[in-house]
Amino acid sequence: MRTAVRFGLLYLLALLLLFALGHRNQMEKAALARMEARLAELQKEEEALLQEAWRASRPLRVLEWAKKEGFVPMSQGRWAP
Repeated sequence: MRTAVRFGLLYLLALLLLFALGHRNQMEKAALARMEARLAELQKEEEALLQEAWRASRPLRVLEWAKKEGFVPMSQGRWAP
């Protein structure tokens, strides 16, 4: 009888250990899924920002901004009296 109780307790302990490991694994899996989703969002945001930066730094766009701010092209500024 004592042997059966001991093995029963060992079996319950093993089940508890297995439950704890499984639970931790599920929590880490959920955290990984959240991190991967956040990474995908950040990559989309990075792509949008890179496209916006590319559009903003096109030469004609920069020239429009410079004229609006009062800058003059170098060729005209050199010969100004």
